[in-house]
Amino acid sequence: MLRFFSKFQRSRNAVLLFFCFVMILGLIVFYAFPSFDLNRGRGNALNSGSDVVIAKVGSHEIGLKDFRNMIQAIGYTYTRNNTLTGQMVRGLGIDKQALDRLIGDRLVLAEADRLGVAATDREVGDEIMKLPTFVNPETGKFIGKEEYLRQLALRGENVEEYERKVRSEIAVSKVRTYLISAEQISDRDLEEAFRQDNTKIELVYATIDNEKVRKRLQLSDADLRAYYDAHKDDFKANEPVRKVDYLFISTDKVAATMKITDEQLRAENEKNKQYEPRVSIIKLNVLAPQDEPSVRAKIDDLNRRIRGTQQTPGEKFEDVARGNSQDPSASKGGDIGFIKKDPNHPSAWQQRAFNLKVGDLDGPFRDGQSYYLLKVTEQREVPFEQMRPTLKASLQNREAYAKASQLADQAYEKFTETKNLRQAAEAMAKEMKVSPDSLIRSTPFFKNGDTLPEIGSNPAFEEAAGQLKKGEIGDKVGIPGGLAVPQVADLREGGQQLTFEEAHNMVEQKVRREREQNLAQTRAQEIVNQAKNAAEFESLVKQEGLEVKTDTNFNNYTFPSLQTTQRARVAALHLKEGEVAKQPVKVGASYLMFAAKKRTEADLSQLAASREELRRRLIDERQNVLYEAYIKAARKRYEDAGKIKIYQDRIDAFLNSGGQPQTAQR
Repeated sequence: MLRFFSKFQRSRNAVLLFFCFVMILGLIVFYAFPSFDLNRGRGNALNSGSDVVIAKVGSHEIGLKDFRNMIQAIGYTYTRNNTLTGQMVRGLGIDKQALDRLIGDRLVLAEADRLGVAATDREVGDEIMKLPTFVNPETGKFIGKEEYLRQLALRGENVEEYERKVRSEIAVSKVRTYLISAEQISDRDLEEAFRQDNTKIELVYATIDNEKVRKRLQLSDADLRAYYDAHKDDFKANEPVRKVDYLFISTDKVAATMKITDEQLRAENEKNKQYEPRVSIIKLNVLAPQDEPSVRAKIDDLNRRIRGTQQTPGEKFEDVARGNSQDPSASKGGDIGFIKKDPNHPSAWQQRAFNLKVGDLDGPFRDGQSYYLLKVTEQREVPFEQMRPTLKASLQNREAYAKASQLADQAYEKFTETKNLRQAAEAMAKEMKVSPDSLIRSTPFFKNGDTLPEIGSNPAFEEAAGQLKKGEIGDKVGIPGGLAVPQVADLREGGQQLTFEEAHNMVEQKVRREREQNLAQTRAQEIVNQAKNAAEFESLVKQEGLEVKTDTNFNNYTFPSLQTTQRARVAALHLKEGEVAKQPVKVGASYLMFAAKKRTEADLSQLAASREELRRRLIDERQNVLYEAYIKAARKRYEDAGKIKIYQDRIDAFLNSGGQPQTAQR
């Protein structure tokens, strides 16, 4: 505990003894039960008293526990509380993001030490006593040490760790002030910023990616043969390369022969009744990176006001929403109506409501560039007629797959009995009332990982074929649209050179990968270059077969990062009415093209009322840029001096073993 609270020495000792007991108990549990899950909070190295050091910045250590917590915080964006495995952490780059953030945190503390601006115990105590969480709303005073400790315990926070975070935040603030206190903003800067904030641009836009332009890349056999001749060594059977014939049982064709009665649908509905929640929300937008802390603080404060405390009842959700939410639903107390189940987008924030009961409050949580609080206010059974199409599709698909699976078993028996693909197809065709040719398919020569016509990239199919020798028949395996009974028709291995005909599919895939890399960007650039105005842009986009959408200042578009948001919005604000943005914006794997349909200029007469608030915001923005540049330079300086040490072997051991017990290392 802080020396600032020394007058509570006896309580302090009792608390420390309690935490020591918890830590010792954690060690015992840790060594006795080494099970682990990144999303679980018990039974792993990260929650034992022995915290392995995974990195150091100067004298400041980064422990495995902080690493795990940071992974969870970042990983929530991807998993929505689902299981987060070590493989996913690596694949999504979450481990690197987490480590970079923690190094940045310790780097600031190291710089604070060097500059002599570290936080004192009194400053930490003063800061804690001012935090709204620990202030009695009735008296406006600090709630007292015992209640402070109780609230931290209820939140599952360690006292020393919490106070270290507060100390760190104060140090960061001091370093920032030390570096950037002289930043000034001119009147011209204020006017330009006000224009950007208050000018409304009604946009028409579309996105394009490689999938949408792939058909434009036409490859002739001459193109492919020329590539093959120049890269023959790339097309040798250094690993098994197979050609597979297979009997294909289509679930769609089976489904077409099945009749689903109204009685079946009603029975299905009774067994699987669906309910829709009615939802109210509070939404706060993060318009720029520097707004993040203030928006987060405000949504936390609104959350506390709604939930209330032991001493103070919570405020009505609808009242808080009307006065604070930035969503159009604010005028209705945040009510956005009943939410429909969307299996195609299970991670959409609206779908969170299906995990709640009436009256439950969820959040704060972040989605895109906004923070939300969400409350379920009502629930209703989805009417049968509304459910009919879903019930029919679900029941038909399920029964069609079951029937197709039975037919695939019969096809396997016929195939193994006759050893002849054509004879087996003819026998099955009679039963299914289809032509034999519709049941026979073949793949080109392929190796594991290749994309196959009508099958795509299919590890299950590869595994089924990979277990077979030439001429052998495999058991049924699921592929897109149905089931396949495979037979290896031909096999190349041992480094054999493939002929052009045998390698044709592989050659085409490789050429496409190389040439499609910039295809979407090139086509996006062609469209915006060709369009002379917004109307022409909209017409060209439709001709391309792309979906045309509209928005104002991209306020409702979800960008992957604040940097991309800023880039797109700044570009939009510089457009004249009717003008097309001549530089597409890369958004993930897509390219965003847009034009201004209408422009409404800012009313400069309103600038005076917000001048000082705007000045403070701009100072914060510029200070952020200077601060980030300083920290980036400081990290390079520390790395060059060998003052940043990363114990990658300990990180790898943690991720590879699922967090099995490790000996504390310093």
